[in-house]
Amino acid sequence: MAQKSARAATSETATGVPVHVGRQGIYDADGTLQAYELLFRSATDASAAQVATADADRATTAVIVAAFADFDASLLLGGRRGFVNLSRAFAVGELPVPFSPDVAVLEILESLVVDDELLAGVERLKAAGYRIALDDFVLCAETEPLLPFADYVKVDVLETTWDEVVRVAGVSAGHGAVLLAEKIEDAAMLERCRALGFELFQGYHLGRPQTMTTQTLAPAQLAAVQLLAALADPAVEFDAVERLVAQDPALTWKLLRVANSAGSAANRSIGSLREAMVRVGLAQLRAWVMLLSVSTVAAGSGGSDIEAVTARARACQLLADRVPRASPDTAFTLGILEGVAGLLGMSGADLLTQIPLEGSLADGLRGEPTPERAVLEVVLGHERHDLGAARSHGIDVGELSSAYLSSLRWSHESLRSAE
Repeated sequence: MAQKSARAATSETATGVPVHVGRQGIYDADGTLQAYELLFRSATDASAAQVATADADRATTAVIVAAFADFDASLLLGGRRGFVNLSRAFAVGELPVPFSPDVAVLEILESLVVDDELLAGVERLKAAGYRIALDDFVLCAETEPLLPFADYVKVDVLETTWDEVVRVAGVSAGHGAVLLAEKIEDAAMLERCRALGFELFQGYHLGRPQTMTTQTLAPAQLAAVQLLAALADPAVEFDAVERLVAQDPALTWKLLRVANSAGSAANRSIGSLREAMVRVGLAQLRAWVMLLSVSTVAAGSGGSDIEAVTARARACQLLADRVPRASPDTAFTLGILEGVAGLLGMSGADLLTQIPLEGSLADGLRGEPTPERAVLEVVLGHERHDLGAARSHGIDVGELSSAYLSSLRWSHESLRSAE
């Protein structure tokens, strides 16, 4: 099916990576939405020409990754099945289809050369339980061998003569395939296709494609956020932290520099990651790695943004003992993660879809009234010149200002030593 342009609003940040996927509804004879076709989109305003000239494997991969990794597929599809175009590499098994058969229908594009290799690939997919659709199907001697594998046959009723539509519909129905009419442009064509036996319908008359956009993390950002999540666990083991840090060469290098700076008084240089971790100690290591990880997540933001995040977290740590049952370490981590979410242009609740957290920290990120959330609200209130939260916990403006200024100095000096 020719892929059409669409527009949708998006909020692209400097740090989150915008990901786009198009979707167009597929309806039954009663006008009830039954499924979506998922379409490649390089941007919110990608044109049909841009999509048509895109590399087929890259486009297919982009749609699959966007729909089933970056988006929440259950929200994108609303519990309905998705129709996904397959390039030849996916159809013949050179690239694996990375989702289960119950999630999506695989569309065999009309542009693919039908040969023994393609037929064998489609047969394997069918045997594995995938539903197969023949996209923009044109019936001829070359393509007819695909019909025994087809669960759906999609016919472009705008570009095909009516006599040919009737012929294709008759032969396809004889193989037990569900008929899907594409490019329904008006009510008259919809009724005509219904009368011929088509069961599913797609086209501008029923609904134009929409481009959906979300923010995801670049690989380096994702690794850093996952490390932040691991460090949020007070029971995390030394070896686990070492393994995670070692996966990021830049982070390892910065941590070595920090540890060497800390060890300069002993006039002994540190030459390994484990030595650095032992010298700094796990408690301080957690804080340092969080600071350095924030720098990775915030790549592209100004240094002032990073300093603000870390200063806020430090202020939460310093003020935690003024709120009953608040843990200073958890308050620090909540301040860091809340700031990371802001740098990525998402809410704390959205960040929880990227990293596995639980307990008071996760509740605080969702905005629930935990002791640590109360501390964070005090600090956030100070940044907004709103002292209501501070007063409710008996924290006067002098104490709050002193803690915040101390945190700003700490943040500036800490980040400068890691440069």
